[in-house]
Amino acid sequence: MAQAALAASAPKRPVTYRALGRFWAAVGVVAVAGIVILQILGPVPKPAVKHAPLLAAVAPRHAPPPKSAIPPPDPALLEKAPDDVPDVEGRSIPQVATDGRTPMATYAAPFDRTDKHPRVALIISGVGQDQALAQTLLTHLPGAIDVAFSPYLPNDRADQVAKLARDNGHECLLTIPMEPNEYPTTAGEGPKMLLSSGDSQDNSNKLVWALSRFGGCIGATGAADNGMMGERFAQTDTSFGEMVHAISNRKMMYLDPKTGAGVLYNDTVPGVRIADVVISSPPDQPLSADAIDQQLDALTQLALRRGTAIGVASPPTPVLLDHVALWANQLASKGVTLAPLTAIPSPTDPSDAPN
Repeated sequence: MAQAALAASAPKRPVTYRALGRFWAAVGVVAVAGIVILQILGPVPKPAVKHAPLLAAVAPRHAPPPKSAIPPPDPALLEKAPDDVPDVEGRSIPQVATDGRTPMATYAAPFDRTDKHPRVALIISGVGQDQALAQTLLTHLPGAIDVAFSPYLPNDRADQVAKLARDNGHECLLTIPMEPNEYPTTAGEGPKMLLSSGDSQDNSNKLVWALSRFGGCIGATGAADNGMMGERFAQTDTSFGEMVHAISNRKMMYLDPKTGAGVLYNDTVPGVRIADVVISSPPDQPLSADAIDQQLDALTQLALRRGTAIGVASPPTPVLLDHVALWANQLASKGVTLAPLTAIPSPTDPSDAPN
């Protein structure tokens, strides 16, 4: 008991901080080492923020119909290009088959013609100049959207994009280079451009050359990828009329990008369609998203009022494709059917569309 009392009454040993000091010293060394390493390695990189395009991110309100492939060029619908035409050696141009089959009907995209909803068609021209955009457009946008190609595309790229378009159910058109209002202030539409001052044979040869560049097309258009529409040539009724009739005689469609060409209104040419809305601008003046949306809405409203409407858009840009995707996904909810161009009858001849 005495020992216990003695121990209880003994003074307590003072607390030492030697161990605690060693701990914080170690922490300091680690912190300094970490700072040195970070200085050497630099700041930690932030994760890259990727743009999620609407084409992939927007779910359609109504499931689009499955894409059905369009047949490849049929030899029976091709004839050898004339030997006396420059730059067409070994190539072919469209014709009517001996059994009566036509390019416009053979290469038309499938469409349910019992659908009684208002129909709207959209054609995007200038496809193929940018390969990545062409891949996105042709694989992600609905097959009912038609595409137009420049005849100046290199052979390998022309064949590739045309096949990709047909495999994904897109009707194909060929752009005919024609003299625009801007010429000669600008370079115009290249060396094979049909000229208002050109003689008939020269323009005919240039048309043959353009037609020889693609097989498997339903027709042609004057809408180019640079915002030019061949307006000046289209105002020369004789030369332009000869061109339109030459295309029509091969049972191909001609889509006019609203040039106001008199021959199209004064003469009933089979296979002619006229755009109602043109969404286009030169490359150095890109359209805003708001402007694109307004034009697409105008196209929809026209279809609702009139029953049919045709739009042309160029050049293809990421903004244009994203907003076209949104628009197309919402059409069914507005009571409008997206239709290929061949499903839009001629205003002067409703029976003109392929059966």
